[in-house]
Amino acid sequence: MNTYRIEAPVRSFSGESVGVQFTKGTGFVNDSTKEGRAAVEYFRRQGYGVAPSDGKTDEERAQELVTGAPAQRDPLTPGEPFDPAKAKAEDVLAHLDQADLDEATRVLDAEADGKKRSTILGQRDEILAAKQAPADTKGAGA
Repeated sequence: MNTYRIEAPVRSFSGESVGVQFTKGTGFVNDSTKEGRAAVEYFRRQGYGVAPSDGKTDEERAQELVTGAPAQRDPLTPGEPFDPAKAKAEDVLAHLDQADLDEATRVLDAEADGKKRSTILGQRDEILAAKQAPADTKGAGA
């Protein structure tokens, strides 16, 4: 069973979507049930941020959402850099969805030096191009 942190495109959203409760644009779901797995896939298809959670309890997460504690805002870097060798391919891809260009490059390089999974490395050019696209389109209109 994995727990995922879901970031809604509308950061102010509080409510329920496909059975997942969101507070200030953030919700949590685990994949231990068919419904949970379906929700994770739905959020991925719809462009929500989907990343492995930090393993905190629902009460800890709720408290952090209320207080805005830094650990809640950035669970992908809880003290040490994300290591793709310690994660499943789907979790690495979820991390890459949330990462900036520098982090994506670092993780993809680590993957190339480590496990060399084609499911990840086969998407390298596409992932890096997507990270560069926003900066390129802003400069085009200037």
